[in-house]
Amino acid sequence: MPPVPAKPSLDTVRSFSPLNGLREDSLRQVYARIGLKTLPVNKELFRLGSRNSTAFFLVSGTLELRDADNKVIRELVGGTPESLHRIAHQVPRRVTARAKTEVGYFEVDDNLLDVMLTWDQTGSFEVGELGGGQAEEMAEGDWMSALLQIDLFQRIPPANLQALFMRMERVEVDAGQTIVEQDADGDFFYVMTAGRALVTRKSGAHAKPVKLAELGPGSCFGEEALIANERRNATVQMLSGGVVHRLAKEDFNALLSDSLTRYFSREDADAAVSSGQAQWLDVRLPSEFRHGAIAGALNVPLIMLRARISALDPNKRYICYCDSQRRSSVAAFILQQAGIPSGVLRGGFHPSSG
Repeated sequence: MPPVPAKPSLDTVRSFSPLNGLREDSLRQVYARIGLKTLPVNKELFRLGSRNSTAFFLVSGTLELRDADNKVIRELVGGTPESLHRIAHQVPRRVTARAKTEVGYFEVDDNLLDVMLTWDQTGSFEVGELGGGQAEEMAEGDWMSALLQIDLFQRIPPANLQALFMRMERVEVDAGQTIVEQDADGDFFYVMTAGRALVTRKSGAHAKPVKLAELGPGSCFGEEALIANERRNATVQMLSGGVVHRLAKEDFNALLSDSLTRYFSREDADAAVSSGQAQWLDVRLPSEFRHGAIAGALNVPLIMLRARISALDPNKRYICYCDSQRRSSVAAFILQQAGIPSGVLRGGFHPSSG
């Protein structure tokens, strides 16, 4: 009998949703952490009500999903299209998963997966322009006034706006200094008011950095990593000496992101959609959408949202959802930046919850 492999092949792992939505280097990072595990007949993978946040993926064998009465409500068979998704991954678990035959599976930390999906689907490094043309420096009043011309900032409560300006820290930076480093945790939201900087990204551990953009006075950046609580998706390095104004993550979330984001319970969201005041917007991958979605939802994956934003109705509120609140929070903020009303489904959506 041939020995059991230590882990499934990379191609096997790549076939599962939403792992198939990761960039190649992100997928390989996940792959390095996993191994193939076995579950004997009649043993439980997890029990109904448990709060383990691990994402389980079925490679081989048959798994029974049982309800509170211990009745088998579904069987998953490894290698079939129906098994190429996370196994009943909502928390707390709403079923018990028990092996009908010996089962081969692997597991991934669900929070890590969610962070990497959001990071990879944020798309290209986004830079907001406050104005100022090709000037080498913006005066203090100029950049503050320019910031107030952006629709997003006009909707911040006045008290929050005043506090925001008071808490922004002025920092002088040198040529060659790294302001933001790829893969580092998000810490600040930035507005560049003097000097120029280069934005680059590496797509692999040994890849040569690719130039994405050049920043000048009036550029603002760094918000998406803060909203999603994720790593930076690019490096920003100064080409010359200059000045940046920065707002710490805690202040950004409290004064800007949280004050603009409206969270909906499922009941309130359903009522808003039924009345015609809102539209469901599913920002997950198409493979996740096909596996189960809210009836009537429009599927625009986060990575495609900016490209398709012009097709959305600016007079309608879009209630964004994913399987957590991470991707949907970023999507809602992107819509707010474009002047489109938005909201987020509190707690996320899972196929078995309807």
